[in-house]
Amino acid sequence: MLEKGNSLSADGREYTILETLGRGANTIAYLAECRHGELVTKCILKEFSPRDPEDAQSGKERFIASGKTQNAIRQRSLLNNQTPPVSHIFEANGTAYIDVVCFGGTTLDRLSLSLPQYMAICRTIARTAGCYHRSGYLCLDLKPENIFILQNSPDDTITQLVEFIDFDSIRDTRSSISNVFSYTREWAAPEQLDPYSAGRVGKASDIYTIGEIVFYLLFGRHSTDSEHRGFSEYPFDECVAAYRRYTERPDIQSLFTRLFRGTIRSSPSNRFRDIEEVVRLLDSITAELERKDHVIPILPAVSPDFVGRDEELRLISEKLRSNRVLYVTGIGGIGKTTLIKKYISRCMTDCDVIVYLEYDGDIKHTFCDDMQLQLSTVSRQDGESTDDYFTRKLSHFRRICGDRKVLFVVDNFSGKLTKEMSRIIDCGYDTIIASRSRPPKNSFEVLEVGPISSDKELFRLIELDLGRAATKEEKLCFNDIIDLVQRHTLVIELIARQISAGRLDIRKARELIRRNGFSRFSGEKIGNYKDGEEVYDTLSAIISALFDAGDVSETARLTLKILALLDVRGLEEELVIRFYPMISKDVISGLSAEGWLFSDSRVHLHPVIAETVRNWLWKTDDVTVMEHHKQMTDIYVGMANHVHIKEILREAAEFTKRHPRHLIKGMYYDMCGCYYDTLLDGAYCPETPEEEKLVNKLCKMQFRAIEETERSSDSRKTNYLIKYYLSLASCMIRTDPGMRGDVKEILDMLHDLINKYEHELCDDHCYYFMVSAWYYTLCEPDIRKTLRYIDKAEKAAGKLFKTDLEIIDIVIIPAANCLLYHGRISSSAGKITEAVSLCKKYPGMLPYIDKQAELLNILIDIYTEINDQEKCRRFIKEIDRINEKYSDMGIYREVSEEKRKNAGL
Repeated sequence: MLEKGNSLSADGREYTILETLGRGANTIAYLAECRHGELVTKCILKEFSPRDPEDAQSGKERFIASGKTQNAIRQRSLLNNQTPPVSHIFEANGTAYIDVVCFGGTTLDRLSLSLPQYMAICRTIARTAGCYHRSGYLCLDLKPENIFILQNSPDDTITQLVEFIDFDSIRDTRSSISNVFSYTREWAAPEQLDPYSAGRVGKASDIYTIGEIVFYLLFGRHSTDSEHRGFSEYPFDECVAAYRRYTERPDIQSLFTRLFRGTIRSSPSNRFRDIEEVVRLLDSITAELERKDHVIPILPAVSPDFVGRDEELRLISEKLRSNRVLYVTGIGGIGKTTLIKKYISRCMTDCDVIVYLEYDGDIKHTFCDDMQLQLSTVSRQDGESTDDYFTRKLSHFRRICGDRKVLFVVDNFSGKLTKEMSRIIDCGYDTIIASRSRPPKNSFEVLEVGPISSDKELFRLIELDLGRAATKEEKLCFNDIIDLVQRHTLVIELIARQISAGRLDIRKARELIRRNGFSRFSGEKIGNYKDGEEVYDTLSAIISALFDAGDVSETARLTLKILALLDVRGLEEELVIRFYPMISKDVISGLSAEGWLFSDSRVHLHPVIAETVRNWLWKTDDVTVMEHHKQMTDIYVGMANHVHIKEILREAAEFTKRHPRHLIKGMYYDMCGCYYDTLLDGAYCPETPEEEKLVNKLCKMQFRAIEETERSSDSRKTNYLIKYYLSLASCMIRTDPGMRGDVKEILDMLHDLINKYEHELCDDHCYYFMVSAWYYTLCEPDIRKTLRYIDKAEKAAGKLFKTDLEIIDIVIIPAANCLLYHGRISSSAGKITEAVSLCKKYPGMLPYIDKQAELLNILIDIYTEINDQEKCRRFIKEIDRINEKYSDMGIYREVSEEKRKNAGL
């Protein structure tokens, strides 16, 4: 073996080794410099280096013959470009060498590429192998070290052309295939490894190796025997981390599964019959990986404790084969959602697109929620109404899906079949609607989910929740409990979880259920009652009794009460703790372990538990309770989720009825103002009659909040009055800048109130400064005063707010708008550019990347106004780069065709 810097001479040529490229079964390949007279070139120098000394002479003869074969193959027109020419064959140092012409590039094993690039190369490998097959040759030792990839430069890889550089194992199919050929065990087909299967070696052997190369590139490891079957499943969640944004897509999983099931099979007869089938599949895979328009999968997690339900899973498949729409109904807590999630996981590789939506009370809002349904090239535009976005998004969705196999799921549906729901159903996709209620009579196929019928499966579920085998006494008691609750899954699981946590013993649990169970329904099954009030009251009573019996802390109870205000999708744990400091990770973890909530990627409650908890009494003072509601409202204001804000307001209204103090009423009306403000969707000055109505309603709510709060005798009212007057002043500026006298009076009063607390800098100071800046922008234009208040707001924000995102939203963007109204276009653009720079300080954080794209869109608007096409084009290209890189992570900011046209693109 030669080392770097070694030299050897032969036939007037001098070779100097530059580096070792790799080692094969009997060959070492070097990158070398060849000096032939005045001519100096680089080449690939292959050295015969047998692992088995006994085969040295015959092996050397085969090695020399392979060099001659390489040039013979090259003479065939189809293989000219795929076969580098051999320029010299010689013997030296007691062995043989082959000098192969070297082009710019490297071998496949030395590259680090994107998944689309790798699959484009694999497609080319398959096409090249097909050329060899049609020319009468088998490759038989394909592996990344033997595949040379051409490169114009290190970051410019050619994926349309590859060269095979090791010809020791190339065999001519016109002569008999002996069992004497080189191969590499890790990449070889099973028949190549068996000395008695030489007769089975053929085109299918190359097909196996190409499949193995794809597998290795995708997963970073070789396949196992268990992955060589026609029904094998593949762990796409374990593939190379950088590729998971692709392999999460059902269509991509389906294509790779088909490829592996037709290539890496143990028996040649079970593989694809022809390499062209591999090429076609790799064509499809490459096209889908490079496809810009696709549905980004947001799929539900499947419980590891899923048991039973094989018959229900079969029935769902059967019913969807004959009916495009299936209602899955059943009493709350019986297991509909768990069943559907399991069905989704089972049919993952049978569908091209899977959409799973959790109904939030309005199907239009649910469909338009880009956190639930993400399209890679579509997002809601600033100021776009829900109706308009629904129509546009549905149109894009249908175009993207085309004639693909789509499974569309709406979970926890409780609404009526509106025209929007009908438009989704009319798309013709396989649609599952999970609901406690049946559909209209004679409309859709129905599968009613009842209790798990098998005692064996039910006890398996119990022991999974217990975390151990049940004792003899526990089995006897659970038998009684199962009858008393009529096999209701959620109740049985909660009981097992409480026992596992040590908060309940089995005998106490049985007594609780006897007092609160379903025995008063006589012999009828609870399922026959659907979700009638009687059944629901009983479920609530059982759940509450189990919670109380566990002697849970007041902090845990308060945590559940607060979290019951979340929507069905919940909220990230980090955000929950940030917004509610009294909630700790330990409490969430404990409640999750005991089955009271789910804490996976998000914290959320089972709908039945949430409805139960909402009926519990709050055990804290009324102002704190309303603060909890207001905080939750603010969370959903930030998400522009007016549908759930309305649900929170219903809860707040009920509490206000029970605690009708003036301060409580004031807090309620302020929350109502948040609802109308969210409906305005960022509109500052009303431009349509509908926006004007909403602004007037917003003002009315603020007037009521102030009126009620001023009548209060609560010592805390001043802080609330400051906030409400700030909101009113902001609202009045928006409604009618001509009311400047009234607004000025409010601001003067607020100035005196806020000055009393000047030593205690708080959010109100920052908001006061920004409202004042707006006053001197719209009511009494004075650029000097506007700038002064913007400066104060920025200084206060730097001390008050924890994140740059808050500073951007609360101060910088509004300040830029103020400057724009003053005609200071370049100053406005400067503010937004400053915000872009802040975002770039967080290169890996998605919220900042998304905000950066939003800000760039604002800059496009500004520079469109002054007809600066060059800057508009630059910002559009920057947004396009962000969309290209992050669309699969849910970030996509549209640039309208009109803006592109104005920019000259």
